[in-house]
Amino acid sequence: MSSELRRTLLIKKRYPTETLAQIILAVISFYALTLGGKFMAGGVLLGNRLTDLIIGYGLWMLVLNTVGDMGFGIAEEAENGTLEQLFISPLGPLKLFLIRAAVSLGMSLLFIGLVLFGILWLTGIQLTVQPIQLVPAIMALIVSFALGLLVAGLAIVFKRISQALNIFEFGFVFLLMIPFNTSGPLLAFVGHFVPLYPIFSLLRELLHPAGRSIDTASLMAWCLINTLFWLSIGITVFQRAVKLARNRGTIGHY
Repeated sequence: MSSELRRTLLIKKRYPTETLAQIILAVISFYALTLGGKFMAGGVLLGNRLTDLIIGYGLWMLVLNTVGDMGFGIAEEAENGTLEQLFISPLGPLKLFLIRAAVSLGMSLLFIGLVLFGILWLTGIQLTVQPIQLVPAIMALIVSFALGLLVAGLAIVFKRISQALNIFEFGFVFLLMIPFNTSGPLLAFVGHFVPLYPIFSLLRELLHPAGRSIDTASLMAWCLINTLFWLSIGITVFQRAVKLARNRGTIGHY
């Protein structure tokens, strides 16, 4: 863990302007998004809508950074010819990538925290964090971690998945904005299994207790199911991808 953290910090230290540019770009992109929302709505975008947008943007960045780091990281290792060396590590591929995912999540949280600070400063919105809100936040971290393993498994088998990653990353934000809960019982049930969607809904409910419209206990249970569902899929796909690549002898191929 310490070696991986040191490696990541050295990369960030070597390219500080790139990290700073990413933070500034993320804040400016959100501000431009809110300006576009004001124009489309024909007025000022305030209240719950802006808060929900901030939550959705934060979750999207969490998935974007975690999935991107895992997927593009493996593709880069394969291109450089160093991926096979990771598989002969004494830790084994699963433990090694679990450590990488944990470090990636930590760096993503720091990045998102700085971005959200800039967004809240620009918009003047104040978010009050309560202890109960940490429960869905932890679940969101686990789901992002699971999605990272899922993408890592696909990258091990197919290597070049950059275009698929771009589609996934930018399509995911639209999934979060689909009103599954108010689109009929069938879509409401499907929405419970969309990654992070019930967690997004629970965070909205906890942040707006006055307008609470969903049973929080029931939604919390669906969040737990969603978390376990995607965690099991992520680990299973990763392990099977490693086994498939080993059987084919394509771990070091690109």
